[in-house]
Amino acid sequence: MISMSHMKNLSVLIAFFAISMSHAAGAQPQQQTQHSATVVLVRHAEKASNDPDAPLSPQGLERAACLARVLKDTGIKRIYVTDTKRTQQTADPAAKAFGIKPTIVPVNDPSTLVRDVFYGAGGNALVVGHSNTLPLIIQRVQAGVIPPIGENEYDGMYVLTVLEGSSTPVLKLHYCAASAPSAAPANMGPAQKPTPKKAPAKKK
Repeated sequence: MISMSHMKNLSVLIAFFAISMSHAAGAQPQQQTQHSATVVLVRHAEKASNDPDAPLSPQGLERAACLARVLKDTGIKRIYVTDTKRTQQTADPAAKAFGIKPTIVPVNDPSTLVRDVFYGAGGNALVVGHSNTLPLIIQRVQAGVIPPIGENEYDGMYVLTVLEGSSTPVLKLHYCAASAPSAAPANMGPAQKPTPKKAPAKKK
């Protein structure tokens, strides 16, 4: 069951889509032939382990199903995932609901993803990525800079509208079950993670 706070977020998301599409409809005549699309970006849902190609955990599968319900009325026409099981499983319920075959773009090829999603045609899109790829993608389309995504943060949803590669500022929402607090960003390497403070030496 979706809580009242999540229902509010869902209402905001639907309203954002409506506003975005109305702005596109009211564009100047010389812009009417350009391609406008609203793009939703999410990190993959909860994974079963830390293996490089780990599948989703039961909790992650539940979140994936919830994502499909949240996006039900948003008119998604394109879905992009990476070459990992967890992104593909996250997108699978939505792909089935919309009757769309997701496009697989290798995780190490964000340039192709940016080109296809933000400079191509085809309507509204869902992008399922990773904690270290979403900030890069959002920055590449000049939609803003988002804070590092936490290790346990899976409920973030980033929404923006693009018109021939030019983007509106990104809007962050939260969807479905709330994530547990994270102590460190998920995309930090071992050498980057904060080191615990040493206890002060006892006076002799």
